[in-house]
Amino acid sequence: MENKTGKYFKYAIGEIVLVVIGILIALQINNWNEKRKLNHTIKGVYAIVKSDLLSDIKTIDRVLIATRFRDSVFKQVINRKITYDDYLKCNQCMRILYGFPDIKLRTRGLKLLEENSAVLNSFEDSLSVEIYNFYSYYTTEIDASINEVQDDFDDNQYYFKNNKAWFTDYINAKVNAEFIEYALTSTDYLNRVNNFYAVFYMLLVGQLKEYREDALVLIKHIDQKIN
Repeated sequence: MENKTGKYFKYAIGEIVLVVIGILIALQINNWNEKRKLNHTIKGVYAIVKSDLLSDIKTIDRVLIATRFRDSVFKQVINRKITYDDYLKCNQCMRILYGFPDIKLRTRGLKLLEENSAVLNSFEDSLSVEIYNFYSYYTTEIDASINEVQDDFDDNQYYFKNNKAWFTDYINAKVNAEFIEYALTSTDYLNRVNNFYAVFYMLLVGQLKEYREDALVLIKHIDQKIN
């Protein structure tokens, strides 16, 4: 009886050990699966961030190309190098203060990053911190600059609309001798051109160029992470 009891206990203990080992293996497999799923989610988020950055780079390139001609005209006006005949030949030269390119940077990846912040924090992923810092700086700075450009544009249009008889021709891109005279002789116009150039070309365009350069660096870091 004692031998049978001892064998029974040994058998029971062995069964318990096997069950525990099975549970541990199952938990480990489950953890591996969960980690694989989380890695897949993280890589998916980073891929979308990369897609946003590439789209933003294309947008910035279009803006830089579209504003290249105006940039040269602004400099001619600021340096008093443009003439009456230049205005007659160059209709766009009259409208350098009329409008600016629509700039909309994408933040779809950033929003997904924020939604999965708990997962990323659990992985202690330094790339997510780098992405957060990138967007935190540039979205704040660029949004502020766009608002400043918009305010300056609105101020110019409001002033012209309420004070200048040539405003109708101006918004319809028609040559107007009174406007040309104003543009060539008025300190007020020179000041307005200088200020718009400062907030748009020197400030906003400068920030967009920096964004583009830093975005390329960030894309490299994302590629290293997801490939």
